[in-house]
Amino acid sequence: MPEISLCFVGCGAMNARHVGLFKRLRPGAAFAVASRDRARARAFGGRLGARDSFGSYDEAVRSGYDGLVIGTPPRGHAELIEAALAAGKHLLIEKPVVARFDELERLWPALKRAERTVMVAENLHYAPFHRRLKAALRDPSLGRPLILDLIRLGRARPAGWRADPAEMPLGALHEGGVHWIRRVLDLASVFEAAPAGQILDVFATGPAQPVTRTPGEDTMMIVARHRSGLTSRLLHTWAVPWRFPPFDASKVLLENGALYFDSRSLGGRAYGPGGRRWLWPILRDGGGYRAMWADFLAAAETGRPPELTLDDIFADFAYLDAAYRSKASGRPETPVAPPPA
Repeated sequence: MPEISLCFVGCGAMNARHVGLFKRLRPGAAFAVASRDRARARAFGGRLGARDSFGSYDEAVRSGYDGLVIGTPPRGHAELIEAALAAGKHLLIEKPVVARFDELERLWPALKRAERTVMVAENLHYAPFHRRLKAALRDPSLGRPLILDLIRLGRARPAGWRADPAEMPLGALHEGGVHWIRRVLDLASVFEAAPAGQILDVFATGPAQPVTRTPGEDTMMIVARHRSGLTSRLLHTWAVPWRFPPFDASKVLLENGALYFDSRSLGGRAYGPGGRRWLWPILRDGGGYRAMWADFLAAAETGRPPELTLDDIFADFAYLDAAYRSKASGRPETPVAPPPA
């Protein structure tokens, strides 16, 4: 199969990182960059070695490049996705996939009909330590799942578009929390016969006012009931510093065992009928970026589906939407099912 050619839309630090990964995995493959500022696109492209630099997103969509990597703030994602799908482009979309849940619902039929690869750049799904945890949970001797407790601490100082309510209408759970929602749902999927509809309902709460400059909220706690009988809790905050890893530990408690682990992949320990063992950190590709890119490129070049599916992303966003609805209503809310494709 011929190597894919890509245009990177947006000239921020994240797209610079994506360009670097693409160049390492496909040395010599053609790529371009695009910005709404032509001078910025030329400077960014010149620094990274791009073949072309476009001064508008429309030029990127109309170009002869096989796919787009959307690395712009989420408010503009829906329009770009719609145009790229109509142009028959492969798509790798930086998370969060869109700014609002109704945008994803509106785009859903077109996304599901797409004949090209469409994937969200959710690197933690591919992180090796996360995969190690998931593999450990598959041990049938551990018995029924009871509690999954995932804690994400860390003080953030939002700036630029992340401090702009027009660019970030929901809050920290939307911009950064989607990583951790994916981890909760992916770990919980071990105990499900089928991935669809695993969440029965969610209840979310948090402080009335953010501590940081984050628009919306900067701290949320979400408790979810899963179809498997598991209860999960996600604590996501940009307000509380990450101070002492051993006491910031996340955990999965099961009928005959437990996993205790640091949510930033520094390590953990597994307990079960067969004894106990350390879960050591994995340094190579610790963030999962290389594995994520390898999956996207292989899917686009061979036509096979990517491991991280659109259905996974819809489930994540439906959980997020239910959490925000629950925080507003003060009662448990059920995630919305995908519309007909």
